[in-house]
Parts: sequence; structure tokens; C-alpha cells
Amino acid sequence: MGSRIIIAIGSLNPLKVRSVVRVFSRFADVDVIAVDVPTSIPRQPVGSRDIVLGALERALGALNLTPEASLGVGIEAGPMEFYSKTGFLETQVAVIVDRNCKASIGLSPSFELDPNTVRRMMMGEELSQAVQIPRHLGDIGELIGYIGYITQGLVTRQDLTEAAVAMALTPRLQKPEWLLSVEELIEMLGVKPLYECLRAVTQQAADHSL
Repeated sequence: MGSRIIIAIGSLNPLKVRSVVRVFSRFADVDVIAVDVPTSIPRQPVGSRDIVLGALERALGALNLTPEASLGVGIEAGPMEFYSKTGFLETQVAVIVDRNCKASIGLSPSFELDPNTVRRMMMGEELSQAVQIPRHLGDIGELIGYIGYITQGLVTRQDLTEAAVAMALTPRLQKPEWLLSVEELIEMLGVKPLYECLRAVTQQAADHSL
């Protein structure tokens, strides 16, 4: 793929950073820089608009805070509308933004939660607070996650995060010209994100990405 690619991720969460490193490293030599990016969404987003908006803001914020980066990555999770008992599936969403202000989006495998958990999340509780996990297991949120606890390690939170990032990267591996622009995505969301997309100053900077 040529010279090393610098990627900024809008999170200090070690699991998210590790997931980005693992996925991108299969296709290029990468340096991943983690930055703390505030968002305009609730701490526990619910619904596709807020989840995608949060991921987009994290990607844009990371790119703006890291001038040397050619790609920004944002990852957000929460209940997303779907045909199920509660009307939602728990999903992770990844958004990748480049210096041409093009965005690609990917989703993780998704799963149903019990109605009481979804109700608590809709009231603002995070998944790790809304579910019942034996005390002796401690805080598994940053390890295997609730999905890892339920599936006895068959599928972990990192598996879901990596899948979402891989799906967001997939269109870029095809080198398409049809990628959604950030402006188009914002119009679809119907809300202005906290951060603007800063286009590349030179074509070389714009081209130096997947």
C-alpha cells in the first residue's frame, strides 16, 4: 500500500484503539493515534441517527485534532431500530472519514436485548449499567463486554468492534468513487455535527489513504 498511513481514532478506549489497529494492519502499515473527542449525543445513544452522528463526530473530531492523519475513525454503539420484540437491536457503528471529506460506514453483527434493558437504555443508562451481571465478574465492559458474558466468550465486544470497522473499511478497499460525502451524510442525518470536515490542503495528503 506504499508508505505508512496515519489514522486518528476519536476515542481513548483501549479496546476500540486495538480494534482499529488490528483491522487496518491487515491492509497497510499504520500508526494509530487516539484522541479524546467530545460529542453532542447522549452518553448512551439510542436510534440510528444519534449512533451514526456520534460515530461521525468522533471521526471528524479525531481528524481535525490530528493534522498528520489521513483518516479519522469514529465508533459508537447502542440500540438501533429493527424488526424485533423491542424494535431495536444492539449495534456498533463505525464511520471512517478521509481528507477528501468522504465517509464510509459499517455495522457490527447485532443482537436483541430484553425489553427492560432497552427501556433503561432509552432513559439514559449505558448497557453495562442496564444489564444484570454477577458482581464477582467486575466491570467486563472493557474486556469481553455483555455479549461476551452472554455467549460465554463465543463473541466478544472486540469481535463486534472489529467487524464494524472492517465493514466501514470494505468500500475503501474497492477504491470506489461513489463514497458518500460528509455533506450528504449530514443532510441525511438532518443535524449539524460539532465538527466540520477539513479538506486536505494538497492532493498528496488527500491521496495518502486507503
